[in-house]
Amino acid sequence: MSERIVLRRQRFIEAGILLFGTVGFQSTTMRMLTAQTELTNRYFYESFSNLEDLLVACYEKLMDDFRHQLKEVLEKARENSEPSQRIRPGLECFYRSMSDPKFARITHAEVLGVSERVDRLYSRCSADFAALMMSYLTSSLSAKKQLSDTQMQFVGAALTGSLINSAMVWVNGQYQADIDDVIDASLAIFIGTVNQLHLN
Repeated sequence: MSERIVLRRQRFIEAGILLFGTVGFQSTTMRMLTAQTELTNRYFYESFSNLEDLLVACYEKLMDDFRHQLKEVLEKARENSEPSQRIRPGLECFYRSMSDPKFARITHAEVLGVSERVDRLYSRCSADFAALMMSYLTSSLSAKKQLSDTQMQFVGAALTGSLINSAMVWVNGQYQADIDDVIDASLAIFIGTVNQLHLN
């Protein structure tokens, strides 16, 4: 892929994030995309087959950036001695990302129900996020009690679900709640889980 094609593709992804994150995937048209990028349809189709392909690219871009930032935050947080100090930075990273309405809308609203393909992608990313959280919790805290791999997988899924639902309540409430209150509420759930699993 030539440098020019890569740059044009990036322009469409940036335009997609802007439009999908504001007017929504279903309301975005090719005309809106070409107007935003100042590129013609021909250049769109050199990188994407349809708007769903662009939505997938936008979602993957946002999630890849988030995962990279989260891993950096968690690696630094390992230096803290208290469980709450090790967990809170990761929650802050998640909620700071969700404080961007475009990120929140695309990653947890616009991708839902588009197609089986996009649903599978969303489920896989959610499962990867859950696995990352559980790996961090069990490796950064001294484990005194081990559940089976299956049980730990479902604990991770439950924590992920609580985070996403909490964040979307915050987003749909127009961010009226103070972000620190929202983070502390999720922190209480995580600390309760840590105590129940005797990981502290």
